Amino acid sequence: MRIGEVATSAGVTVKTVRHYETLGLIRSTRLSNGYRDYGEDAPRLVAEAHALSRAGIRLEQTRPFLDCLSEGSEHGDDCVTTRPAYRAAIDDLTERIDELSRRRDALLELLATAEAREDAGCQFADARPVHEDSRVHEGVLKA
Repeated sequence: MRIGEVATSAGVTVKTVRHYETLGLIRSTRLSNGYRDYGEDAPRLVAEAHALSRAGIRLEQTRPFLDCLSEGSEHGDDCVTTRPAYRAAIDDLTERIDELSRRRDALLELLATAEAREDAGCQFADARPVHEDSRVHEGVLKA
């Protein structure tokens, strides 16, 4: 199966197929004319890796799912070896959500302070650049 056929069947670009091959997620052989030749399971493996990546699992963590499919399972997560990848992705997302929540809280605090100054009749506030504001040094805006 040619690379374009794999890409079309999996719903991805040829560049994505090449990238997955570079990562070792799929394999091809070279034909005498230099073209890549992929096995019949390549579209399914590419589609699985792509779907998992879109769901938040790093491509490097998709190997157990692809192995499970290659071993004949109907679903990539039929094998218990895939559970740690799910858990790791959930943990990563939870950390990112927590960080975004902290940033949101900091922005809400800054907005409330700005609105309080406006309500007090100060049209231009203090005219100091934000980076000179003492709240930045107190860690309110730290990432």
